[in-house]
Amino acid sequence: MGLSAHAVPSVRSGALTQSYTWASPIPDACVSGTGSKRVPCVLGVDEAGRGPVLGPLVYGVAFCPLDRQEDLRDVGFADSKALTPERRDELLQALLHHDQIGWAVRVMAPQDISAGMLRRHPNNLNEQSCDATVMLIQGVLNAGVDITHIYVDTVGDPKAYAAKLKRSFPRYQHIEWTVARKADATYPVVGAASIAAKVTRDYCIERWLYAERHFGPHSLGKRKHMDENSEETEDPSSVWQTGSGYPGDPKTVQYLKGTLDPVFGWAGIVRFSWATAKSMLEEPVRSSASTPTASMLGTPCPPSTRAYTVRWMDEAPPPRAQATLQGFFTKKAPPARGLSTSATASNEAPRSQPLPPVWQEDRNMLQEKRPEMWHRWALTSCSAADLF
Repeated sequence: MGLSAHAVPSVRSGALTQSYTWASPIPDACVSGTGSKRVPCVLGVDEAGRGPVLGPLVYGVAFCPLDRQEDLRDVGFADSKALTPERRDELLQALLHHDQIGWAVRVMAPQDISAGMLRRHPNNLNEQSCDATVMLIQGVLNAGVDITHIYVDTVGDPKAYAAKLKRSFPRYQHIEWTVARKADATYPVVGAASIAAKVTRDYCIERWLYAERHFGPHSLGKRKHMDENSEETEDPSSVWQTGSGYPGDPKTVQYLKGTLDPVFGWAGIVRFSWATAKSMLEEPVRSSASTPTASMLGTPCPPSTRAYTVRWMDEAPPPRAQATLQGFFTKKAPPARGLSTSATASNEAPRSQPLPPVWQEDRNMLQEKRPEMWHRWALTSCSAADLF
């Protein structure tokens, strides 16, 4: 991509570890007038990066006065996937400098996508996509823009998705919804949203900053470390070339296999919840001279699979799970040296007095709730950066 670091304001500096929303200033042409004389506007919604196993999923919206839709067509907004990167860069500049177009993006971090999909009660990708769409539209409405028509590139069945979106905006019954497949190639305002989403995602991927500091610059290929003061290094190895990010890309598969740690998994760029990633963790391997014995972090590799089996505490039989918890929190004092067993026993501390009834009730309740508390803590969202 030919854009400079400051030419894509929707991309934040630093490592992407959590989702965020960015919005352009609201054009004066979209908020002029008051009451019934407000300017009616049209809005389009599209996304980029729904299928890849790497990087964020980005949703974009674009909006303009209703009578200026054809201006967008004259500019050349269309399906971003059908355009060259150079042409997409030009159209993003048109978005930035057009005085009657506003736009916004929701950058959904891979860590948040995976955390939602891997919950015990999963929040699947369709639900997360709908939430991002509703959030962006609501932000435009809250800014005072009178949206009268919304075009959306569908997620799933168009009729069902349109009905679901309508239910999310009960106060705006006047809005007319058009939910269709390939809407970015049909409606120019959706094409503008597609450009905003696609360029933002491409910029995030191409200039990805790793938050995991144990991936030192000496072991990485064409990438920058989170510390912007460190020099960027070049490595002839291609293991750090992520490819397109789609599961069928050989470079992407090589990246996943080469950067996998058998305990910590991958860096934050990978969506752990994708079937490709989950199956690779359990993929059987045959030991040979070329099979690595340790990951780049120094973790010993298991002999049979690519990663060690992970289980929730409540998946083990109750006595074993309880013993594991008690053993983890109970510190046993070592026996005193030079004393016999009988001498040690004679010096034991006296037994504690029974707890008062009220305290005993609280203690019993805590013991009953302990598995549930641990289960909730285990589901708390975190990134690989929190572990390294």
